[in-house]
Amino acid sequence: MLRGGRVVAPADLIARISDRIDANADRTIVARRGERACAAMPAGSDDPPVFAVAPLARCLGAHVSWDASGKTLQLAFDDGPRVVRTLPPFDPLAPQAPPTTIFTPEPAPATPRAIATGSPQPRRTAIPVTPSWPLTSPSP
Repeated sequence: MLRGGRVVAPADLIARISDRIDANADRTIVARRGERACAAMPAGSDDPPVFAVAPLARCLGAHVSWDASGKTLQLAFDDGPRVVRTLPPFDPLAPQAPPTTIFTPEPAPATPRAIATGSPQPRRTAIPVTPSWPLTSPSP
């Protein structure tokens, strides 16, 4: 990303152009490539921290060129090209854990329904009934 006229990137992207990165407790990093070791401080207070790419790449031995029309930073190392791109959502090179078997017990069988046979039995509970029409009382 461009921030304050500088190209900045998180440590994950710096790791793609380095052989090794060591992170310190004060949020600085030390990038190593071959015999070279270069320290970098975060460029701002972002979380995760971002670092200026061009000075760090120059320190690691890259030839740096900026294309203002395309807003791209080109890094060329003497030991051949390395592909640098933003991180994909899934990295197939990352170590993968094998799938684990999860024990899920089978649900208990359903309670069998009662089968009614024969003639129906009357209810034994009294049900109060209120008539919906007015009752007239009988005359004496």
